[in-house]
Amino acid sequence: MTDHPAYRYAVDAAAGKIEAPRYVRKQCEEFAAVWEGRSSGWIIDRRRVELIDGLTELMNMPPKSLKAGMTVREAAQGHQWLLWIAALCTVRADNPEKRRYTTVVLEIARKNAKTFDIAFFFILLFFTEPKFSKFYSVAPDGKLSREVKDAVAEIVKSSPDIEPWFRIMRDYIRCSLTENEYIPLNYSNDRLDGKLPSVFLVDEAGG
Repeated sequence: MTDHPAYRYAVDAAAGKIEAPRYVRKQCEEFAAVWEGRSSGWIIDRRRVELIDGLTELMNMPPKSLKAGMTVREAAQGHQWLLWIAALCTVRADNPEKRRYTTVVLEIARKNAKTFDIAFFFILLFFTEPKFSKFYSVAPDGKLSREVKDAVAEIVKSSPDIEPWFRIMRDYIRCSLTENEYIPLNYSNDRLDGKLPSVFLVDEAGG
């Protein structure tokens, strides 16, 4: 699978063929080592890679996108592939059910499809997380928090091959295949205690 776009991007970025910050290059070097089987503790779950590859072929870019009419597989860039595949498919060699990464930090300039990246991430999680999982996004206000939900809905509604599996309501989105549910919250109004999330997105976070 040396022709996979996630691996190709990682190798090219690590080699300096693609401009990338120093720590991104280091992450790419590490990902390439795992992909090539040069890591003692971690492996790439090829079944998850194949699942994600298949889902990208079933999903279409939303109409307002600059790449409307293309499948996600056709439209996705190398750094997006690296984000999705590294985060969801890098697992423990002795226990492939355990993913390596439980925290993912995305730092990216404005107007570079961050919302789409995260929305598609959530859709992948609908299919890869255990049944009855709960997903939440949290932002300073309801409008910001619903941006991801709206982006998820746009991708789903643009993809007739997966749309029947989803129920899109005002306050949540649920996948009938897994019963996984995504709920946008805002910390100006919603109480966050008592939640047991499988996935938790924090937008506009500062350090």
